[in-house]
Amino acid sequence: MDGLDFNMTDYLKFIFAFIFVLALIALVTVAARRMGFGLPSNPRNSAQRRLGIVESLNIDGKRRMVLIRRDDTEHLILLGTGTELLIENAITPPENAFSKALNEAARATSTDLDKKASPLPPQGPPLPRALRPDSPDDNTEKDS
Repeated sequence: MDGLDFNMTDYLKFIFAFIFVLALIALVTVAARRMGFGLPSNPRNSAQRRLGIVESLNIDGKRRMVLIRRDDTEHLILLGTGTELLIENAITPPENAFSKALNEAARATSTDLDKKASPLPPQGPPLPRALRPDSPDDNTEKDS
């Protein structure tokens, strides 16, 4: 074997060069994704999205049931190889526990405020008499 005399330093050079090349590839990939290349991304956040897949269920190897949400309605679709079938459309989604609790709390506070005829009591210490707005009780005390 003429000319293939490798020693430990040659192996270490190869390993460090390989790690350096992998690091460069990772760095270029991260930079490209930050500039918008790579996987397509939706600029909207998840709260503003109008379309989404709620649930998916494999029936068998060729068919799948998919529940799709658009705005505030859901549609149930059967997907197969080359065929799509709309099973049910315009389904109103059930309220989840968090939104149901929020709606109930909003209803409870709005009815409580409607029942009260008097305004809410002032917060903090009472104002000095010189800073209070004029009321009929204050005028009678000034006249006497």
